[in-house]
Amino acid sequence: MNIFKRVILTLAFPVLMFLAMLAITAGNPRCYVDGDFIFLGTGLIRDVLMNASLSICVALAIWLQLKNGRFDFSGGASMILAAIAGGYVGMQTDSPLAAFAVAVIFGLGLSVITSLVYVFGRVPIIITTIGMTLLYESLTYILFGGEGIRGFFSDAGLAVFGRVPGVFVPAVLAIAVFVIYNYFTTAGRRGKILSNNQSAGVNIGINENKDVVVSYVFSGLIIGLAAIIYISQNNVEPQAGLSTSNILFSYIVPVFMGMFIGTASCDVIGIAMAAIGMEIMNYGLNCMNLGAGGWQQIILGAFVLGFYTFSAQSGKITAFFEKRKRKAEQV
Repeated sequence: MNIFKRVILTLAFPVLMFLAMLAITAGNPRCYVDGDFIFLGTGLIRDVLMNASLSICVALAIWLQLKNGRFDFSGGASMILAAIAGGYVGMQTDSPLAAFAVAVIFGLGLSVITSLVYVFGRVPIIITTIGMTLLYESLTYILFGGEGIRGFFSDAGLAVFGRVPGVFVPAVLAIAVFVIYNYFTTAGRRGKILSNNQSAGVNIGINENKDVVVSYVFSGLIIGLAAIIYISQNNVEPQAGLSTSNILFSYIVPVFMGMFIGTASCDVIGIAMAAIGMEIMNYGLNCMNLGAGGWQQIILGAFVLGFYTFSAQSGKITAFFEKRKRKAEQV
């Protein structure tokens, strides 16, 4: 019964989101084309899974560092630069596998460089990663002609890792990398100690510098996997002025929502369920022609604020119902 309860609680968010959007779109005339209800069309599962795959990858990369007490602002720049590199090589060789390999290698290499600058520079992580973000963004105007990548995602032969079922390959690999780091590496297990009390962890013999580099190796792999999905679904333009941070922050919602949902299972499952639920909402908004512009941001912001408020007060809500239950039993 305990396992069954955990499964229900884990699946509750995407299921409830689907039912809510079904009810909302069913009463909206914009969601009908020639009498057909487009929300329940063939694009629902395909689009939700395609978009959720990228959200899962980026969210896992963010959370891997965040749970170790670090927020890496350079993750978005690393992903964009890796996407440009992978896209360029892929278009030159006409090979999606070459694009995949180069994107992962660049994601890994850029993340390791960031970790080494942090370790040897002894500069606070925020300053380090902002500085590396500006550096990586400047490289988008220099490498491979400085024009970004256009048209990669529209080539069905190249963009296999951005469409169903190919998109599941980098998404599943990202989940595997995250699980291996957290549960099968010493650095992953030590990360929680360092995030809770860095000085205490160092005092008991934890080599923080080594663990930082190891964590960036794994997050870099995930960033590279996110990059191949990103280039397979979007044109990529050169970036400047910390604009890549906006790209990074656009995928941060599943991180915080996944932390709450994951209390019923584990963080990686929670992030996956949060990403799927949010993409169901975005799909419904698109059906109502609210998927872009100010209305989407207003609706998303209001929903996220409401969810965070509920999660913050969940303990009091549970205590209230338990108190009423005890009173009912006494009567």
